[in-house]
Amino acid sequence: MHKFYWCLMIFFLPKVLFGQVLTDSSTLVRAIMQNVIEAQKENRQQNFVSETYFKSDLILNKVPKTIFGKKMQLYSSLSNNQLIWLYESSSNLYSDKMLGFKEMIKATKTFGRYPSWDFNNAVELQLNFADNLIKIESFSNKNFVSPVAKKGLKYYNYLLIKKDSTTAIIQVIPKRKYSPTFFGNISVSTSDYAVKNIDLKLTGPKGLELIDTLEIKQDYQNFKPTHTLLLYKVDILRFIFTGKTEAIFKNTETNTSSFPLHLFGKNEAVKDDSSAYHSLNLIKDRSLKLTLQERLSYQFEDSVKKTNKIQIETDSVMGLSKKPKFFPLLFSDLAWKSTNKRNLILFDPILPAFFYNTVEGGGINYGINFISYTKEGKYWSVKPRVRYGINNNELNSDVSLSWLYNPKKRGIVDFSAGSTYMDLNPNGTISSLQNTLNTLLFEQNFMKLYRKEYISISIGKELVGNLYLSIGTELSSNYATNNTRDFAFRNIRDRRFSSNNPIAPNFGDKLFPNYNAFFVNTTLIYTLKQPYILKDGFKMYKLPLGPRFILNYREGINGVLSSQSDYSFIEAEIQHEKLDMGLWGYASYSISAGKFFNANNVYFPEWRHFSGNAALVFNPSLKSFHLLDFYSYSTNQYFTEGHFEHNFNQRFSARIPLLRKLKCEELIGGGYLIQPDKGDYLEAYIGLRKWSFRADYAWSFDKFGLLNQGFKLSFPF
Repeated sequence: MHKFYWCLMIFFLPKVLFGQVLTDSSTLVRAIMQNVIEAQKENRQQNFVSETYFKSDLILNKVPKTIFGKKMQLYSSLSNNQLIWLYESSSNLYSDKMLGFKEMIKATKTFGRYPSWDFNNAVELQLNFADNLIKIESFSNKNFVSPVAKKGLKYYNYLLIKKDSTTAIIQVIPKRKYSPTFFGNISVSTSDYAVKNIDLKLTGPKGLELIDTLEIKQDYQNFKPTHTLLLYKVDILRFIFTGKTEAIFKNTETNTSSFPLHLFGKNEAVKDDSSAYHSLNLIKDRSLKLTLQERLSYQFEDSVKKTNKIQIETDSVMGLSKKPKFFPLLFSDLAWKSTNKRNLILFDPILPAFFYNTVEGGGINYGINFISYTKEGKYWSVKPRVRYGINNNELNSDVSLSWLYNPKKRGIVDFSAGSTYMDLNPNGTISSLQNTLNTLLFEQNFMKLYRKEYISISIGKELVGNLYLSIGTELSSNYATNNTRDFAFRNIRDRRFSSNNPIAPNFGDKLFPNYNAFFVNTTLIYTLKQPYILKDGFKMYKLPLGPRFILNYREGINGVLSSQSDYSFIEAEIQHEKLDMGLWGYASYSISAGKFFNANNVYFPEWRHFSGNAALVFNPSLKSFHLLDFYSYSTNQYFTEGHFEHNFNQRFSARIPLLRKLKCEELIGGGYLIQPDKGDYLEAYIGLRKWSFRADYAWSFDKFGLLNQGFKLSFPF
């Protein structure tokens, strides 16, 4: 019995002793973190101003030998360990509890081409882990929980690594492997429980797009970051990149009376003057030494600008690159730029320019865009376009001109004139390429066309704040058309082409008589909380933080220039895109209603049309339906329309291995439409999205119950 007793003691004593130590340690670190979280909560919002030095670079570490079976050395001059992008700026950064962050850029310098996922100002790098949720917008739309968030104890375990009289180092461990959380270490003060520095990481499976690993290092003083460093690795089609983004904040003051916030617009986030490019302040304010590679890259670019003789082949207006390209001009635009990059010629891709429909037969619709920019951010563009149908042997052409005369106020004038074939639904049914494939392969001519000779002009400008006004007018002659061709590669049983009259698809009668129309259109748009960046006098708008209100009025005027249209139409809409829902992703919605008044004569092209779909491929925009007929719900009386979509941003798919690896985003949504002739129409759908690729399953209902259902796809080409 005594032997048994001593065996039990030997077995359990270490567990009891070590268990007590672990319990004491766990209790201590939990108490420390509770105090840290409370301290961050009390000091989260502060007013301050600091001098900022910002630097970002991207290096191509490895180039694959082949891509798509082609040798890279024949098609590109890219090499291993090549500096792709370098950007520096010197600025003053202001933080205001009510207005948020404002940045006044004093000087900038760049090399190379800006990658779409990088940061380009210090405002975008305001990562303060005192906030409950951290969003790194350049890499992901997803929110991540801060280790010192109010509910941090719910998402993290904490392990005390080291503690002395002034500092405690704590390891941050997510409770769930694939939750939107960080892992790494944080260092906190044991006196006031302020965060001293952090070293945290995120990996691709956590929800980062393109990024394999992201490491965030920060130093704090008085609850504010003084140094932020982001290190990341990118792997795209076996091209390996490493990036580094760094910001140093110094000479911080909290005397808010000296803030020159009156120099900023109400919603202006960044002010970047063109004089910054020529300022010598950057050399004086540079807080980090340049590497040899960075110095040589700057010297090379400066020599190019001075001599104006060395040109990047793809920027030359003298001709195409001498080296062959992948699928040149077939699937994508081709750009020719002048040496100073202020003049641009854009050639439409060739393959999508060819079309086939049952009205014109085969044909081509091709355009070239000529664009010229000025130093003040103004530009003008001219785009002539030629359309020829083989079966009806008809040549049409039109030209569009745009002049941005006031970049700061979005002041623009648009003019267009000519003749062309247009969709009866001005919202668009399907693209010309999709209609061609459906017509030839599946014997389904969804798109219905009419011929239009027209001249139109419009002018728009921001009046005050975020209030935008646009006024336009158009004079046109409109001609209904019939099918002239019924060829298809496949002859499908029990299927035949419908007529070009969507109201009577089994008959060949014309939908409307030939008529002339003259109308005036006015649109008023007001956006709440619309942040923007003012760069060289040009406004670059960011995603609105509030809803957008739209009021549209259109008047068809009878008797003016032989116009036969006679109606008034008014429509009101409220919409909000990407409403942040925290860890639950984001939501978007749109609600609109409209009515025709004094509708004495409204021809079908002037009706209110809706974005429907009858094909396998659909338009993924918010105001598009999945299963609505393209034309039958159009109305010349009144309507109410609503759309809603919620993107859970991998909230649930992160728990499923395959979907987690693909980083698919989960979607739910629906649409509603009511008009007097058809009554109620309702849609609901679920889906998955990856970049611009999307697969949905949708159901539609009318007043009699289930109307239709099926899979729908969307892709960017």
